Amino acid sequence: MKHVFGENIKIGKDLAIAIGKFDGLHKGHMALISKLKEVAKKQRIVSAVLSFSPHPAAVLGGADIPLILSPQEKLHLLSKLSLDYFIEYPFTREFAQISPDDFLKNIAVEQLKGKALVVGENFRFGHDGAGDVALAKRLSASLGLQVHTMPLVSQGTAEISANSIRCAIANKDFHAVKNMCGRDFFFIGEIAYIPQKNKLLPPYGEYITRTYVDDMPYESITTVGPDVVETHLLNYNSDLYGCALRVEFLDSYSSSSSKSW
Repeated sequence: MKHVFGENIKIGKDLAIAIGKFDGLHKGHMALISKLKEVAKKQRIVSAVLSFSPHPAAVLGGADIPLILSPQEKLHLLSKLSLDYFIEYPFTREFAQISPDDFLKNIAVEQLKGKALVVGENFRFGHDGAGDVALAKRLSASLGLQVHTMPLVSQGTAEISANSIRCAIANKDFHAVKNMCGRDFFFIGEIAYIPQKNKLLPPYGEYITRTYVDDMPYESITTVGPDVVETHLLNYNSDLYGCALRVEFLDSYSSSSSKSW
């Protein structure tokens, strides 16, 4: 998978494009990506995930949005999905003024050579979110574009969303996070990890975790504090300072001292 970033991207190949924020890469996102690959294969074109950086709400709302996945973590997961491209388009106040028509015509089709779009049924685009799936489908015929929509994915009676995942993390409900994402909540960092400013982490405290060293899992305890997140591996004696590790959160230590990994 090639990762490209910028406003003047010229890939030069016909693309099937899935558009979204993709924070958390939850089950809804994974269904969208699965459909993207199916469409790309059927049309014999290249698959691309198109996202925006920074988070649109952070630009328009003026506040930092805690990200479920850091850029490094999102790339780590996307790289395993057999995609051709991950495109990050800079989200600025100027970009936010683009009309829905101009976004589809000038960026999705003319610049990125999009031949197919794969989006969720609640997809909004363009200035003030004025564009929706119905508009995209109305415009698609004249643009030579196929628009494929995917229904939202639910967990029980609730729709899966990045906001519902954030709430579960804040409540230390890692079981709910796993159900919505299809994997444990994790971060990638060093033994003594200095959190990035906009990386979402659970409340301060101690947690039962699983830490991967060279793809081997080890039982661990992780302490989340105001300035550092520190992980202690059990039954592991080698020096790991400076090594990048994947740490998965399983439960709150205080409420799970009798539970095993």
